[in-house]
Amino acid sequence: MNILIVESDNDQYFIEAIVKKVSSETKFYQIDEYKHSSLDEKKLTTQITNSLTDTVSRNVSKIGIILDMDDSTQEKRIELINKCLKKSFSECGYLDLHGLLTNTNEFITCQIDDYLSVKIACFFTNIDGKGELETILKEIKVAESIFADCLYDGWLKCVSDRGKKLGGKGEQCDISDKELLKLWVDFYKRFDTLKRKDRNEENTDWRGIMTGITKKDKPLSNTRGEDIFDLSSKKLDDIKLFLKMFD
Repeated sequence: MNILIVESDNDQYFIEAIVKKVSSETKFYQIDEYKHSSLDEKKLTTQITNSLTDTVSRNVSKIGIILDMDDSTQEKRIELINKCLKKSFSECGYLDLHGLLTNTNEFITCQIDDYLSVKIACFFTNIDGKGELETILKEIKVAESIFADCLYDGWLKCVSDRGKKLGGKGEQCDISDKELLKLWVDFYKRFDTLKRKDRNEENTDWRGIMTGITKKDKPLSNTRGEDIFDLSSKKLDDIKLFLKMFD
């Protein structure tokens, strides 16, 4: 059994689409369960602890952790995960954690007891070392993005002209670049990729777009995700390599 810890529903549905894509291209890969965390140390520790507990009770063999890089560095993100791993092993009362993560896309084997072990690996969503899911989506869009670009570029100029501050995550600001990127994605999927008559809740539901099943568990006849985002883009090669570790 494989478990993947991600930051949100949106991340999960995107990953599900990528897993389906790489499985159709080569052999079958599978994430059996997703757990949602954040960059908060306490929340991440809780989800790692839950996953480790599942290792014993549900025969979990691999645990993956995908976090946004944002404006941080790979070293700092790995340091965060290792800190949470140490706390989780201590909370579970397992054997001392000897090996720690040193790189992305590489498993470490952690002993639970004298007989049981679990493999753990991490990956950080980014473009050129920075960013998050929305950064990737903006880079791999397929359709012309007139409405989304007008919104994004117009807001950048407008908030600046009116004395409002745009900032990165964690910075003191009136609106963050991450919030603007989320608006870009919403406008792109809603206005740039659909005719006006089709811009309803069902067609703009993110789960439906990426997996073909809406948040109300209704199957759709068409999965729009691969039509509006290039899931074969070279920009996804690194995350695909990570997901191919979960066979």
